[in-house]
Amino acid sequence: MKVRKGLEITRESWRVLWHDRKLLIFPILSTLSALALIGMLFSAGYLIPELGQRVMSFADPDQQHSPLEQAVGILCLFVLYFVGWFIAIFFNTALVGCALTRFSGGTPTVKGGLQLAVKRLPQILGWSLLTAGVGTLLSAVEQKLGWVGIIMIRLIGLTWTVATYFVVPLLAAEGVGPVTAVRQSVQLLKKTWGEGLTGNIAIPLISSGFAILALVFATAGFLAAVFLESLAIAIATGVCLVVSVFLVMVISSAMRQVFLAGLYRYAMTGEVPQGFSEASMKQALSAGKQPA
Repeated sequence: MKVRKGLEITRESWRVLWHDRKLLIFPILSTLSALALIGMLFSAGYLIPELGQRVMSFADPDQQHSPLEQAVGILCLFVLYFVGWFIAIFFNTALVGCALTRFSGGTPTVKGGLQLAVKRLPQILGWSLLTAGVGTLLSAVEQKLGWVGIIMIRLIGLTWTVATYFVVPLLAAEGVGPVTAVRQSVQLLKKTWGEGLTGNIAIPLISSGFAILALVFATAGFLAAVFLESLAIAIATGVCLVVSVFLVMVISSAMRQVFLAGLYRYAMTGEVPQGFSEASMKQALSAGKQPA
């Protein structure tokens, strides 16, 4: 039953996204920005080897560091978390805002989504700071604990992720602060417990199936390149694999945000979002109280 619900949610999310394919620009920009950040970090480590070695040593729990070095390492980790989360939250807010515009009968535009994200910049900055702080704290504590403590920290991290499930649509639609957003997210989660997470899990799982399929074809391509001793086939196969995985990641991310926006709207208003079925939305709220 859960599998069927997940498949239905995935199908409807894809249908909504396909209707507004321009929304894919947001996860594309987010992914490219994240890759640019990673590229700059690797470039800095390559150009300044001592800096790269010092940063890598912070990730080794067996290395001994002075209190000052530990503080610098934690600060670097916090900045990295903050920038990464800011990129993701900014573009997700723009995408969710566009989806909510479509669900309310409007016509979403890329410009409108970006304008909304800029308008919500104080809230996005606040949420990025809070999320980065939590991530840094959990990572720092995890390095000090044994495997039992690590499991506990991972569970705490999972609980935090679940509790903040609806924060982005709350930022986009209501413009509330991070603390209020977390509190309201928990309240909404009580309504949608179970099926909201089913959609969030089913979409990337099904998308992973396509990524695995691309990997299978790529493996066949590389084997053919070796057998035929063709560099051109190997290069073409590699390019196709990278592009395929990139597209799967982008589409999966966009579909999850579209579903999240639809579930949020239904939980708040009781109106079935355009492109989704009433049955799917009711199933998504079946574990809790139906919206008035």
